[in-house]
Amino acid sequence: MDVLDQLADVAVPPVPARRTFAAGVRRKLNPRLLVVHVIEFALGATGWAVVHMAAALLAALQYTVTGSWPKDTRYGETRGDAR
Repeated sequence: MDVLDQLADVAVPPVPARRTFAAGVRRKLNPRLLVVHVIEFALGATGWAVVHMAAALLAALQYTVTGSWPKDTRYGETRGDAR
């Protein structure tokens, strides 16, 4: 028997009441979304923040030691130039 023929014979349960359905979705979905957001922030945003903070601190350290800002390889200028 074909799968679509089997599905044609399956009884579909009635749609739950709107309030019950919304409460069920909220109860099941919100905790999962919260966990995903926390993991995404911990692994993604925090990592980027640490990388950029380390770059800024290393540039400040280089300025303290040498007296000049590191060269920006993209434009051939120093990062401290405000032109």
